[in-house]
Amino acid sequence: KCTTEYEQKCHQEYEQVCNTVNEVKVDYVTKEKCALQTEEQCHNTPEKKCHDVQKPVTKYREEQECHTKYDKECHTTYEQSCKTVYEKQCKTVTEKECTYVDGREKCWDEPREKCWDEPRQQCEQVPKENCKQVPRQDCKTKSV
Repeated sequence: KCTTEYEQKCHQEYEQVCNTVNEVKVDYVTKEKCALQTEEQCHNTPEKKCHDVQKPVTKYREEQECHTKYDKECHTTYEQSCKTVYEKQCKTVTEKECTYVDGREKCWDEPREKCWDEPRQQCEQVPKENCKQVPRQDCKTKSV
């Protein structure tokens, strides 16, 4: 989440303000008229007068402050896991049996059950979670 924060900093600056004012100036002109005579002539002379006035100034400067944060992202994959298991298998077989009776051989078929362990593969899907840290920038703008 990003937010913008403002911080206010103030200081005084001076600005020069000028006004034009008219000031009456008197010049004395001497003219020759058979006799010396002084005549007063008046005219307006513009003069620029300046003074300093205080003016408050507020300045803003924005800075962005960022930090790297990490989010955990995971996904599940499945792997096949197999093992050998043994099953008992049985089969009826006929075997020939013989004995000697009075010196003579006597034979017959004898059914017998023969058993053994039969190997086979047994497999299953095993879930496996894979996670990694993903970087992202978390930034805030602030005024200074």
